[in-house]
Amino acid sequence: MKAKTFIAQYDIYILFTYIVLITIGIFMQLNISSVRSSMFFFYRQIIWLFLSIGSVYFAFKIIDLEKFRKLIFPLLIITILMLISVLVFGDEVKGAVRSIRIWKINIQPSLLARIILIFYFAHILDKFKGKIDDTRPKRFFKHFNQLIFITLIIYSLILAEKHFSPLIISGLTLLSLLFIAKIRLSTIALILSICILAGIVIIQFGPTYRSERMNIYKKYSLFHKAMNKTGNYTGDKEYQVKESLLSLSGGKLTGTMPARGTGKHYFLPEAKTDYIFSIIGEEFGFLGAFFVIALFILLFIRTIINSMRQDDIFLKLAGIGLGMNIFFNAMVNIGVSMAILPTTGVTLPFISYGGTSLLVNSFSVGLLLNISAKKQTLQSY
Repeated sequence: MKAKTFIAQYDIYILFTYIVLITIGIFMQLNISSVRSSMFFFYRQIIWLFLSIGSVYFAFKIIDLEKFRKLIFPLLIITILMLISVLVFGDEVKGAVRSIRIWKINIQPSLLARIILIFYFAHILDKFKGKIDDTRPKRFFKHFNQLIFITLIIYSLILAEKHFSPLIISGLTLLSLLFIAKIRLSTIALILSICILAGIVIIQFGPTYRSERMNIYKKYSLFHKAMNKTGNYTGDKEYQVKESLLSLSGGKLTGTMPARGTGKHYFLPEAKTDYIFSIIGEEFGFLGAFFVIALFILLFIRTIINSMRQDDIFLKLAGIGLGMNIFFNAMVNIGVSMAILPTTGVTLPFISYGGTSLLVNSFSVGLLLNISAKKQTLQSY
C-alpha cells in the first residue's frame, strides 16, 4: 500500500492576483520599451517571467515546507557569503554595489536575504515559543540574541552596499513578526527606538545623497504641503520626483492612454523600474493606479487570512512575513512615486523591470500558495 499526497485546495485569489500583476508588468515593459531605442530589456524580462512562473510551481508543488525549514541555516550562510561576494566582486552602479554577475546574470542577494530572514525569525520564534512570555528587553536579548546577531550581520553587509531602503522594508516586516509572536511591547518599542536613531545617524552622517534626498522630499512632500511648509532645495537632483508628479497629475481620472503617454519618452529615465507606477498613473489615470493598489491590498489580505488560520506558528509567521515583505515593498515604491515618501531605489513587485526581484517575489507567491494549500492523502495499492 502506498500513500500519495495531493493538493485538494489552495487560495485561488492569491494565484489570480499574481497572474494579473505579472500581466500588467509585462504589458508595461512592452509599452515602455516600444518607444525607446531597444527592446532588449523587454525580451530579457520575458525570459525572467518564464523562470519566475517556474519558481512559483516549484515553491508551490515541489517544496515540502517542513524539509525546507531544515535548510534555513545553510541558506542563511549562503546568503551571507553572497552578500560578502557582492562587496568583493560586485558591479558598481551609480556609486553603489548591490549585485553580483553570475553567468552574465545580475543577482541582488539583498532581496534573497529579506526572505531568508523572515524564515529564520519564524523558525527561532517558533522554536523558543516557550520563552516568549518572558521577553522583557533584558530577557529578550538573552533568549533571542541569535536573531539580533544574524540580523546585524546581514543589515551591515546590505548597508555597506549603500542599499538603505531594503533595510526599512525588512525592518518593518521583522518588527511586525515580533509583534504577532507576542514579544513584549516594551522590547519592540526599544528595538524600534534604536532602529529610528540608527536611521537618523545613517542619513545624517552617511553618503550625502541620502540627506539630499530628504531635502528634496521636504520640497515636494504631500505632507509638507498639507502643513503649508516649503523646502528650500535648489540643486539639480529633483528631476525624477518632479517628473513623477507631473506624470501622475496628468493622468487625471481615466488617463491619457498609452498612445499619448509622455513620461516613458525619457522624461522619466527610471520609468521601467523605480517610477513605473507614475507611468501607470499617467496613462491609466486614478482608476488604473487604484486598481494596482487594490491588487496588492487583496494579495496582502488573503495572505494574512491564510496565515492566521495556521496552527503551526512557523507557518503562520512565515506566511505573514512573506506577505508583508511584498506589500511594504509595493507601498514604498508607490509612496515614492506620489512624494509621500523620500526617494529610494525600490522597485514595484511583479511590475517593474528586474529579474531577481521578479524571481524572488514569484518564489514568495509560490510559498504563500503552499502555505494556503490543504492537502489530502490517498492510500493506493
